[in-house]
Amino acid sequence: MKNWAFAASLLMGLASCAAPDPVEATVRQPASETALWSFDTAVRSLRSHSCPTGTPAVKPTAIPIAAVPINLNDTDATPPLPDSVVFAGGWRLTSGNVNFGGLSGIQTLPDGNLLTVSDIGAFVWIGLSDGHPDGTGNLAYMLGADGTQLSGKSDGDAEGLTFRDGLALVSFERNHRIEAFDLAKCGANARAAPVAVLPFDVAGKQIDDNQGAEALSLLPDGTIKFGLESFGGGRSPLGTVFATGKGVLTGDTAPNPKGYSLVGFDETTDATGEPVTVTLYRSYDPIRGNRNIITWSTSNTEIELKRPMTVDNFEGVAAERLNADTLRIWLISDNNFSDRQQTLLYAFDVDTRTE
Repeated sequence: MKNWAFAASLLMGLASCAAPDPVEATVRQPASETALWSFDTAVRSLRSHSCPTGTPAVKPTAIPIAAVPINLNDTDATPPLPDSVVFAGGWRLTSGNVNFGGLSGIQTLPDGNLLTVSDIGAFVWIGLSDGHPDGTGNLAYMLGADGTQLSGKSDGDAEGLTFRDGLALVSFERNHRIEAFDLAKCGANARAAPVAVLPFDVAGKQIDDNQGAEALSLLPDGTIKFGLESFGGGRSPLGTVFATGKGVLTGDTAPNPKGYSLVGFDETTDATGEPVTVTLYRSYDPIRGNRNIITWSTSNTEIELKRPMTVDNFEGVAAERLNADTLRIWLISDNNFSDRQQTLLYAFDVDTRTE
């Protein structure tokens, strides 16, 4: 025992002689105001705000959606569709429900159907069977945080849409913001749960009411990316959301083709699980009409839609992996509730083996 105590004392003495004076480490905690918003962190709170305890689920209203197949009319198109791209189908959608139309954002759902948002503040579901519209649909008006229906263009101008784990996240123009709706739990009774207030200006210059966050997506890590349609006729500013609920522009811009505006992007993965971003750009003038360019981040290939192709005001894009070799890209057009425009649903299949 005495030998052990002596040895311990000797070791402690040697250590005290050899050790340098302690230096206090500088620990830098990330500032809460710059921590990024995270879906995994926010999801529980979003659910409780959108579907408070005791709120009954309400099914959306069933509506018929007639789907008439149409041709892309790309025989004499210049440029033609890329060799790796196949037009998988196109349909003109109509409904006896007068509130069907104005569709901007689109997302694929786990049940195989499609979810869209209308710029009158409504969700519209499009039923699919074997990858084709089956004539069925549903409609639900969006509710504000107080449970009352969103009314007016200022509050109801829904543009961007993303979806995860039963929650729909929607970006709005005019009153620039992002809100979440727990459609899985409350259906048409889901209330708006605030996610972020988005910028109303860029470098002190006000964002036009109709050029806000048209593009919205959730990245694989659960953070938010949004993009303004355009600003001052130039490229489209991109932004993210802080955990404080503040949307900020990062200084990055989308690589808009000249004369085009950003109107949508969506995230999926390739066969190895790596992220793929599909982006939709739009342009219009009275002479050339509507034009679109669709890109995906794993290739320099792009789809260009313009006359003589059958083109309309495409504003929504969604992407899904059909199998290891095929990427499907969905497009939806906004008819602005005008008799001179159409609601078109297009599907393109990209063979990724050749890219």
